[in-house]
Amino acid sequence: MAAFQEAGLFEAEYVLRDFADRNGTENSVALSGRPAGVSTSNGVRAGDDYDWLVGRKNDISRICDSLHRDRWTTLVGPGGVGKTKLAFAVADRLRSQFAGGVSVVHLGETSEDHDETAVWHAVCEALLTEGSPGDGSAAKRRLVVIDNIEHLQTPAVRVCQRLLAEFPDLWILVTSRHAVAAAGVKTVEVRPLPTVDAEQLFLYRVQAACSDLDLTGRGSAVTEICRKLDGLPSALEVAALRLRSLSIDTLLKAPVRQIVAQPSIADLPHQRTLIESVTWSYGMLGEEQRRLLRWLSAFPEAFTIKDLLGRPDREAVVDDFPHLVDIVSDLVDRSMLQVCRGSEYRYSMLGHIREVIRILQ
Repeated sequence: MAAFQEAGLFEAEYVLRDFADRNGTENSVALSGRPAGVSTSNGVRAGDDYDWLVGRKNDISRICDSLHRDRWTTLVGPGGVGKTKLAFAVADRLRSQFAGGVSVVHLGETSEDHDETAVWHAVCEALLTEGSPGDGSAAKRRLVVIDNIEHLQTPAVRVCQRLLAEFPDLWILVTSRHAVAAAGVKTVEVRPLPTVDAEQLFLYRVQAACSDLDLTGRGSAVTEICRKLDGLPSALEVAALRLRSLSIDTLLKAPVRQIVAQPSIADLPHQRTLIESVTWSYGMLGEEQRRLLRWLSAFPEAFTIKDLLGRPDREAVVDDFPHLVDIVSDLVDRSMLQVCRGSEYRYSMLGHIREVIRILQ
């Protein structure tokens, strides 16, 4: 690797972190110098919190199937839904199929002014840690997990396309809040948990946070809190922690934004609370997108495009049908709106997003 460094391939700001792992040495790169996470030359482990994978069996199977068929898979979903944990779980499951190893690049703390060259250097450093793909050991397939690309969409997509073209032994797994529109990418949507799975996850996390709390006989309250939080895993985690100091009845009376305001020191700055997470996504929107999102935050129920066209105040927000369709489509792609596909598509906003958007008004 010295030759690459002498050629100026790497800059000092790209910091490599080595961690001991059951399979050997873990290697992970972050552009910011922050500890970059969990990765290994032989596979990525999902961590000890396997209860986070409750209800994700089908998602894991879909992602694994995609990586068997396609060299580039992107996990898309709102902040807090568990994309990164799923990516690690899949990499852990498939590590035996990637004899060349698994590398992770975290872009979550990378500023938006980083260009394609910076992202390319970070990915290459992660890969070259165990030897270059395409060299004498290139017959071994490699997997690179690139986490949190939504704020670096254009340079990250170009880097992925270049990697696929130059390294035929390389597979890519990306996580993003923003769907990737590029040839060759397979998108797997990661959605909040259905109520039954959300209840199971919530009870697991309650047991972990407060083992002496007995919720026997409070099934209806558990169901209600899970529905109130839209089955979003990170929101359920926070609510479980809240039960250490507040009763479940108190939580049910509280606004969602108050429930999810508990910070986590383990997350990235824009992910320490769900309020900060939504605010960060909102900050990446244009003014027209924000205006429509603020208008839609007043809709308590799911809606169709036809419903929006029938609103008398619609023209004050967006002037014509094509423009309305474009903005709604973009908000879906950015995971700010959820869509239920059928003969007529129905759109909705997660409760915590709705409440935060109202604050931002």
